[in-house]
Amino acid sequence: MGARTSEVERGAIATVRVDDDEGERARRGVVVRGEREEGAVQLAPRTKREFHDDYWTNQHLKLLYLVSKYSNCAQTAREKERWVRKLPLLKVFEYDYAPESTVVKNSRVYLNVSQEGVDDLDDLIEGALLRGLRLSSTEHQSVLAFQITAAGLALVAKRMHVEDRLLVDELCIADGKLLQVSWEDEKFYLRNETISFESSITDVEDVSYVVSPYLPLALRRVGGPVTSSNSHRAAESAAKDSTIRDDLDEVITISNVTVLVGEFVPFGVNQIVKLNMKLGSNDRCQGDAQSTNTECEIPTGLTNVSILDHDMTTFANIEAQVYYPEDDGIIQVEHFGIHLRKDGTVVHGLLIESVMDRILDNISLDNLARLLVDVHMDSSKILDSLLSDHQRDLLRTVFLNHSERRDKINVIIAERIAPQQAADICVRNELRQILGDTREAHDLTDRDVVITGSHGILLSGPNAKAQEPVMLMYLSITSRDVFVHNVFNRIFMTDDILKSVRLMIRHHEEDPNSVAKIRRTLGETSKDVILLEEILVYLKESIEQDASIHATPQTETGRRLYSLLGLDVMIADLEVRVLDMQKIVMAARKEIDALQIMADTIAESHALRVHEDIRGNSSEMLMQMKSNTKQGTSLYVMLFVFSGILAFELLDRLTGEWSVVHTEWARSYIVDPFMNKPLVWFILSLVVWAGVACVMYYLTREIDDKSAGAISYRIKVNKPLNVDALDKYLAFKSIIGEDGVADEDTTLQRLVYDIKHGFLLDVHLTISRRASAPAKLRPETLKIRFFTELQEAAVLTPEDAATVIDNTVTDTVEQHATEGVAVCLKVKVPNERYYREIPFGCQTYLELREQIAIKFKVKPVQVLQIFKVPDTLIADDEDAVRIQPNAVLEILLKS
Repeated sequence: MGARTSEVERGAIATVRVDDDEGERARRGVVVRGEREEGAVQLAPRTKREFHDDYWTNQHLKLLYLVSKYSNCAQTAREKERWVRKLPLLKVFEYDYAPESTVVKNSRVYLNVSQEGVDDLDDLIEGALLRGLRLSSTEHQSVLAFQITAAGLALVAKRMHVEDRLLVDELCIADGKLLQVSWEDEKFYLRNETISFESSITDVEDVSYVVSPYLPLALRRVGGPVTSSNSHRAAESAAKDSTIRDDLDEVITISNVTVLVGEFVPFGVNQIVKLNMKLGSNDRCQGDAQSTNTECEIPTGLTNVSILDHDMTTFANIEAQVYYPEDDGIIQVEHFGIHLRKDGTVVHGLLIESVMDRILDNISLDNLARLLVDVHMDSSKILDSLLSDHQRDLLRTVFLNHSERRDKINVIIAERIAPQQAADICVRNELRQILGDTREAHDLTDRDVVITGSHGILLSGPNAKAQEPVMLMYLSITSRDVFVHNVFNRIFMTDDILKSVRLMIRHHEEDPNSVAKIRRTLGETSKDVILLEEILVYLKESIEQDASIHATPQTETGRRLYSLLGLDVMIADLEVRVLDMQKIVMAARKEIDALQIMADTIAESHALRVHEDIRGNSSEMLMQMKSNTKQGTSLYVMLFVFSGILAFELLDRLTGEWSVVHTEWARSYIVDPFMNKPLVWFILSLVVWAGVACVMYYLTREIDDKSAGAISYRIKVNKPLNVDALDKYLAFKSIIGEDGVADEDTTLQRLVYDIKHGFLLDVHLTISRRASAPAKLRPETLKIRFFTELQEAAVLTPEDAATVIDNTVTDTVEQHATEGVAVCLKVKVPNERYYREIPFGCQTYLELREQIAIKFKVKPVQVLQIFKVPDTLIADDEDAVRIQPNAVLEILLKS
């Protein structure tokens, strides 16, 4: 029988231009209306299905009504339109469903998807009751959105019963509000303003099954051992249960099923050699009985790996039996054959012995879809334990740290499919569950059929096993194709990151941490680009050096299948795509270099600005210090002059002629003994002057002592803040002073925060205390208290406040000293609660004792002994030099 191709997937658009001019038609090679010309390209006329009102079922009407709840078409030019995405509609109503691998937010997850519902949505679009809008997400994934049309609204109003509407309302409305779908923490949630609950769409159901390892003869070495068989355990799955919640309708079943799951992993000769050495392929005791224990970075479950055959530099064939824990009542005997080749092709093979109560024959596609999900996830765990750290880094780069859920290709070979029908009829919804979106179906013979999809191929018939070499070629090529697609998306995500870096550079003044963020992002992106360049080299070498995918099949049927699948075209396309991606990555590398230059320029400008500020501040401080020195000298001169004036005025008030000088007692006790004798009154005046000067000096020293002991502490914060909450916080504080610069170029106010961009820049803490008194409050303690208050007042987020507090606690515990920074020693007497601080850096015992005596206001000889806590005696200069910063000392004083 000749090859017959199924209809084009609905929704595809073909355009044919019909021109009345025959010469133009001949030049374009288009034949219309039954014309035939030799060598002309024939285009099929575009046909449109006609739908009558009786065609639409209750399920169609429910879908229309559900879409109408979340979308509407604009009735006027200014009205906004609403569309509902396809993803939230994939599991509704009473359809059959099966797990399907779907990309959500850069992560590939398995969702319970109803393919019948997808088919009904396609019907509604084709019947012009829904509009479809193809969108591109920020992750460069294609997203389909729907909107109900006026015809759809009219059909719902005309035919849908009130009872059916109430059923849909119960599904999508809770507490009078529409439920919205959100994705958080790898889970879907349904929520509105009053309620929120987790969706079960990501809960993949388990079935009981027994499989045996299998690898095609084309991958085996002649004389190698036979693979293991679990056929004697096939009946075990029939006695066990499954976690399927609903009753499923079987439409298609297949018998004597062999499954090959393929993927591409960057490999090379050295990686294969390392793998064979890791598994001990040449040893007498081959394999690893626990290849997935903690040494291989798989925390739970064990796997028994044994070697079948190998070539030290080319390939390795192994068996892996999985012992992962399952739910109660579930039996899953997972025993894989794994083929790893230096070109990166990885094949996981298994022979299905039984699924539930079906042994070999009549395997349901619904159950097979759930089995394949287990195979995909468990095979990823097994393979990751066998790969090197560098290979895992490559996979994590491509799949954004979700490599355990990477997509793979399914090749399903069965001896019989029921019902046995022509190829164009076999393209049913159930096939999408295991093959992805179905593309083509061909009848190879009267009893052999091949069906291709986006993520797999099904070959059924009594002669299907004979086509295993071609199936392996298809598996190897398609695995590379899927991997290239993922790499392409990853490259464009990298390009988006570089665009965001350029935007950060453009607005770097808005964020004080911009330079650090830019450099960190460029460093991470540069690493990703290096790995992507390496991956593309692996892909290019894999395509060019793998002779198996370029070989022509020997049999006529094999060559025909090779031609129908278009493998030679796929190889050529892969070579072009890899070359194109290498150009894009090269451009990304140059973009990183340019951005690094721009980042360095910004950093240099910041550094130059800081240096200019420091130089200006230093000059001002030097001038101020000189001025303060001169003013200090002048003040002390004025102090003594003022003391003399005050002393003379006091004497004048006490002994002046206008007061008591004319009295008898004053003449007897003041005038005659002091005033009438030469120089006596003058000397007495000088003595009073000296006394008043001493009193003034000690008063001034007391005032200086109170202010000189103040501790200043500056913290660099650079964290976003809530300006409104800060204003409320400051309303309860006593503001001693506040200053600012009122111009257009700066928005900084002292405390110091940026009210324009909402950042807390610096915090200055000052503790007022006497220089001679023991310190009762440490700066670190005050800092913790202050930032705790900011957190409680919602000025800073708990995360930002915790970061500052944790850094303070860590610095306090470590007690590290930085060279060139002023530090101190803590001194106390026994039974005293507080410490007194003295400068650190005394080089001799006498200097240390003198500093302690000054602090405690005693003579040095009164300091009898000095101990370093707990009981180390400091007795000489060597002991004094060995004292560390922030050390605690105890002293004994002579009473």
